Amino acid sequence: MPLLDYVQDALQELVVKDAAIHSFLPEQQRESRLYQEAEKLLKLYPDPAARPPLFGILIGVKDLYRVDALPTQAGSKLPLEVFAGAQAALVTRLKQAGCLVLGKTVSTEFAYFSPGPTHNPINPEHTPGGSSSGSAAAVALGLCPLALGTQTIASVSRPASYCGVFGFKPSFGRMPLDGIFPFAQSVDHAGL
Repeated sequence: MPLLDYVQDALQELVVKDAAIHSFLPEQQRESRLYQEAEKLLKLYPDPAARPPLFGILIGVKDLYRVDALPTQAGSKLPLEVFAGAQAALVTRLKQAGCLVLGKTVSTEFAYFSPGPTHNPINPEHTPGGSSSGSAAAVALGLCPLALGTQTIASVSRPASYCGVFGFKPSFGRMPLDGIFPFAQSVDHAGL
């Protein structure tokens, strides 16, 4: 499927499927931003044989990761300036590999106990499982094949299992944490 058609389908799916689940944070200019990024990617790699390995793959990014041009608030209502800084290294690497950021996924406040608005896509009356719940729910809904999360205790593995998808928490330090709002730096993990 051509990239712009894939983006269009994904945006339509997001509107329909996420209306009751709330896996993604609202974004005023999501459509125009995503089309611009997709067109830029097509111009950068016109030859399909020379495209990076994750060309055009849409990803969700937990609201603890800083992403250029998207606000970060760590699930809180604090001013955006509190979270200002360089884009997370992991997001940069995924973009360099060809990924497009569909949007920020919901996180519990500061990746702690206060639940966000996300519902479990399998059973909306049940919990989606924890601080990376928006990321797990987005993948479970089929809105994106990959979403970034974080884990300090079980915030990647629990939401993934509750939402019926695969979660991966690598060994400590395997994936960079710079550009991610910390919870407990001595045990925080970036995850998928």
